Formats: sequence, structure tokens, C-alpha cells
Amino acid sequence: MTRPMLRYSMAAVLLFAWVATAAGQQKPKLVPVNAAPYAGAIISEWTGKISLQLPGKRYSGPSRGERLPVGTLLDTHAGMLVLTLQDDSQILVRPRTRLILRQPGPGNWEYFELLFGWVRAYITKRTGGAPPFELGTPSSVVAVRGTRFNVIVNRLGTTEVDVFRGLVEVAGVGIRGKSVLVGPGYSTRVAMGKPPIPPVPTYDIRPGASPPNSTIAADFAREAREQTLEAFGNEGNERQDSEMNELEEESQEAIEGPNDPDH
Repeated sequence: MTRPMLRYSMAAVLLFAWVATAAGQQKPKLVPVNAAPYAGAIISEWTGKISLQLPGKRYSGPSRGERLPVGTLLDTHAGMLVLTLQDDSQILVRPRTRLILRQPGPGNWEYFELLFGWVRAYITKRTGGAPPFELGTPSSVVAVRGTRFNVIVNRLGTTEVDVFRGLVEVAGVGIRGKSVLVGPGYSTRVAMGKPPIPPVPTYDIRPGASPPNSTIAADFAREAREQTLEAFGNEGNERQDSEMNELEEESQEAIEGPNDPDH
């Protein structure tokens, strides 16, 4: 009786050890909380005429504190607003801009798709295993881990990225291995189907570029005030049109020229 019982006990111990080992090997990996994707954004501030189209709904106006879900289409028209993410990153969306909120996730951390127009981003610094913030345009993918920068897209899909703080990685859509890192005070442009040009000083391609203030609230107040003054003088639309037209003209020379085999 003693030996069979001993054998049984030893078998039970070995079986328990095997189960414990197998369970340890199959234990799912824990994902850091700060790496979990966050979808949507909250409207922190807005002014002027703005249209929102939430998924499956008709166009409506914005309201402060409103949470915008994935798939929301936003048109600022002559207005302007500030979007805030879960990590306190903020996006200042300037007049005559259209963008779509996307679902970030592994392999594609795109939070916004900027179809055309102009945004200024204040991205909270991301450390450790936290994924980067990505913004997509028709011609580029912009990835950062904490910085301040402008992204401008014209009607031809050409993208300009102006960096004021930190580093921004810019790549052409569908073009691998040809991304560029853009540092403070530098800019790059990306045409449809082409890689980004090497970074150049921002003031070389946009002499009037103004660096951001310490807070996005200050930038919003300043630009809202300027917009009001321009509207009063009936010059707001003219300046915005001239800026977008200038980008369209310069993009052909700055981007297509250097990549043209005949040059």
C-alpha cells in the first residue's frame, strides 16, 4: 500500500508541476495601460462656423465638451476649434480644414486623417512602450512621440510639415524606407506618390511661419482674435486662399523638381 500511494503522490506532484509550467508558458502578455489605443476626441473650444457629421448621422454644429467618436467628419469652414485626446494632447484645427477621426491600433496608430487644410498639434511626450501619435494625409504619414508641429495639406494632396519642437518622422504613403526626421525649425513637403524632400529651414519655404505659444489656449485666442480682425476687414478668405495657392505652386517646384529624372 505504501509504494502505490507514494507513486500516486509523486505522479500528482509531477502533474501539478507540468500544469503550472504550461499555464505559465501560456499566460497572456500584459499590455501597458498607456499603450492601449484611444479613439475619438473631445471638443475643448471652438468659434465660428463648423460642421460635424458623426457616423450615421446628419451634419450638426459643435458643442464644448462633446466627445467625437471614430468616423466623425469635421469641416471648419470659416471656424476654428481645439480637439483634446485622452493623454491631453491637443490639435488646433484652423479654418477651411476637413479631417476624419480614425481608430488607432497596432500597426496603424493613425488618430486623424487630414484631407485638406491646416492643423497645429501639441502632442504630449510619450515614453516607454507607449505608441506614437500618427496623423495621415493623402500623401504622407506623420509620426511623433511628443512635439509641436504644423501640418498643411493643399487641394492637390501635397503635405507640408513644420516642426517647432521635438522630432517628427514623415514618410510618403506607400513608400517604404524613405522617411525623414524633421527637427525644430525645419520643414519638409510630400507630394502624392513621392517621398518627402530633405528637411529645410522653415523660414526658407514659409517666411511668415509663427512659432506656437506655450499653450494651445494662447494660440487659439491669438488666432481667433486675428481671424475676427481679418473678417472685419473682409480679408480673411483672401489670405487663406493665398496661403493654400502658394503651397500648391511651391510644392511643384520644391518636391517634383528634385525628384524628376530630367533634373
